[in-house]
Amino acid sequence: MTLLQVIKSIERVAASQPSVNMIVENDVFRINKYPDAKYGIFAWLQNQHSHQVGETMRSFSFTFFYVDRLKADLSNQIEIQSVGIDTLANIIGKLDVFGIETNQTITYQVFNQRFLDECAGVWCNVTFSVPVGSLCPEAFGDFNDDFNDDFLIL
Repeated sequence: MTLLQVIKSIERVAASQPSVNMIVENDVFRINKYPDAKYGIFAWLQNQHSHQVGETMRSFSFTFFYVDRLKADLSNQIEIQSVGIDTLANIIGKLDVFGIETNQTITYQVFNQRFLDECAGVWCNVTFSVPVGSLCPEAFGDFNDDFNDDFLIL
């Protein structure tokens, strides 16, 4: 399974959550570019990915966020954080349908943060194990191994 396939699966599952109305890719602070953001927001950030050569599984690591707008009196802070934990847990749990699994304990960190709007939310780090598509390296063009002019190296 490729990184792109994992990300598309994450976004598909996140989009199916009733509490998610917008997905922000690869940087939660991109929320600031959208004055008409549709809360609740699911955002993800890539962390380091790993694969031990010769192994049949690859690890992809992400930080997931759930963000929603606070009321003026901040009275919905705990509600947002509670919904956020459930939403992130649902996303993580439903990914096993796609063969994307985690065997770790997930720790959720709640927060308040001023984006364009005053918000509350929760984030967690998660690492998924997925099967490697092929253990055999792919063979591509000769890339000038025979020193002819079919490939330019500068």
